[in-house]
Amino acid sequence: MRDSLRAYRVTLALGFRAAPIHATCQLLTGVVMALVPAVLAYGAKLLIDGAVAQDLRDALIAAAVLAGTVPLALVNSFYYVHCVFAVTERASAYADRRLMALMGGTDGLAHHERPDYLDQVQRIREERHRLAMMVNATAGTMRAAIGLAATALLLAEVHPGLLALPGFAVLSVWVGNRSRTLEIRAQEASSEPERLRRHLFELGTAAESGKELRVFGLAGVLLERHRAAADRVLRARNRASWRGAGLQALDGLVAGLSYAGAIAVVLLLAVNGDATPGDVVLVIGLAAELTMTVSSGVIYLSSLLRTVALAKRFLWLERYAEGSRRTVAAPVPVPDRLAGGVELREVSFHYPGTDRVVLDHVSVRLPAGAVVALVGDNGAGKTTLIKLLCDFYQPDHGEILVDGVALSRFQPGQWRRRLSAAFQDYARFEFLARETVGVADLPRIDDRAAVRTALARAGAAAVPDALPHGLESQLGAGWDGGVDLSGGQWQKLALGRGLLRDDPLLVVFDEPTAALDAQTEHALFERFAAAARAGSRHGTITLLVSHRFSTVRMADLIVVLDGGKVREVGDHAQLMATGGLYAELYQLQSRAYQ
Repeated sequence: MRDSLRAYRVTLALGFRAAPIHATCQLLTGVVMALVPAVLAYGAKLLIDGAVAQDLRDALIAAAVLAGTVPLALVNSFYYVHCVFAVTERASAYADRRLMALMGGTDGLAHHERPDYLDQVQRIREERHRLAMMVNATAGTMRAAIGLAATALLLAEVHPGLLALPGFAVLSVWVGNRSRTLEIRAQEASSEPERLRRHLFELGTAAESGKELRVFGLAGVLLERHRAAADRVLRARNRASWRGAGLQALDGLVAGLSYAGAIAVVLLLAVNGDATPGDVVLVIGLAAELTMTVSSGVIYLSSLLRTVALAKRFLWLERYAEGSRRTVAAPVPVPDRLAGGVELREVSFHYPGTDRVVLDHVSVRLPAGAVVALVGDNGAGKTTLIKLLCDFYQPDHGEILVDGVALSRFQPGQWRRRLSAAFQDYARFEFLARETVGVADLPRIDDRAAVRTALARAGAAAVPDALPHGLESQLGAGWDGGVDLSGGQWQKLALGRGLLRDDPLLVVFDEPTAALDAQTEHALFERFAAAARAGSRHGTITLLVSHRFSTVRMADLIVVLDGGKVREVGDHAQLMATGGLYAELYQLQSRAYQ
């Protein structure tokens, strides 16, 4: 219960933070809307009774009340609707920004890589629009509660036995809550097949996969797999929907019988002289309105409870983000330059939620100012080692030292500000071309000279020249005036990002040139290596990962990983002379190019 209340408060606060005035006005106008039906019904009663009693004064007062209430109700309704849209739109944007901050600003990567976390994240992304609906759900539930209370008071005035009519609302609330519970359980049970369904849809419609779909004739296979995944999702969710519909049908039957019973009671009272004609009109009006009030109340309450369930996952994400945020009790400043280098001592690691050891007691020293190449088969642990060096994960065992100081003693943000990187799975920032590179060093995002220098280092100086507006060209064909790039051009811009910072202590190139030909990659890395050896005043370590041995042979130090262990360390000549795994792999690849 405590978690539910906290989830409710946090989600309600999203709306009030995004649109405080409109959210407050929505609640106030909701109160007026809730009272309008009762006022109109009571006014009609007074009007009928005044007419029957030939009391002109009471009849005119009742008519004046009705005449004043109707326009007020219309104006109030219009403003209520305006507030609903204003709060929803602003809260939706605010909630999206909050989710982006939590998911994109979290220190670790586990929520992007662990299946159990992915399910939680998928549910949040799938229904994130509900986070913006808590004010509306609260206002609707409050309207129903106030309307129900006003109806109960007026019915009790006619006869206490009529209180049984709003009493049946308890059954409707239970039905709505039960239906919501069934629906949520079905969604949770089908999270993984729903993720698969969405993934298959993206594969079947994205331009990136279009060529392979046609060459390999995969469209039919994807359709069949999508159908199978969709069937799993729909079976689970339809079963819950049918059970909920059955409960709601029962609720509708009870509501109909209770409505007929209330009319019968008030008619009997009127025949016996215990109720006036106005009372009959009052009860008929209230009974009809009560059905709508309860129905809308159940819908709003169900929405509220469903939003609370989603808000609990939102709180889980907040707790996860807070828990993964590494705080350093006595942080040490990141050195201005590297004197000795980076050393891994007996580093072991396995991804959370798995048992497989990815790195097994890895010990290796990366000298300051050196160009270091990581070599190994897929799954050898190269990318994982890079993630540890970037402080995305902490080692299970051992430590990483930077000039003799444990990496864990640096603030993660300060350490990453002294890194630079280009990855194989680079992001395509569909901004202006200048910004697409400049985001790597935000204070210089508008520095055209710095961006051009970085592109020149990356061998990408010609990319902006081929664009209609140069560095100011909008990238992405989906935008007005935007242009699309080839895979190689996107990759060169990503390389430019990785080379924009002037003072990194560690520069990582994790197979960033996979879309480029071997000759271009060789020329690029030769230029990177030459620049590194020219003498960085910061003692920068340049770390290369590539499967092309013609590229890595130029490195000052080559680290060979195999099965999560360091098998060999040395330069090209030393490793070839040793005749070990590196020499074997190098010779195999050399023969393939002959």
